[in-house]
Amino acid sequence: MIPQHSHCQICGKAIKYGEVVCSEKCKKEYEQFIRKRKMYVYIMYAALLFLIIMVVMSII
Repeated sequence: MIPQHSHCQICGKAIKYGEVVCSEKCKKEYEQFIRKRKMYVYIMYAALLFLIIMVVMSII
């Protein structure tokens, strides 16, 4: 039976279950990825808010 494990989110190597990345290099890349993803989420919310405001302003 294969022991429980997970895979590195960056390179895909098998790692101990519950961990996210396998090395410091992958950890840095993962943190960069998370920062970029958060920024995209903030931009999407800002764009959605802008569109809602534009729709409300056009109705008034």
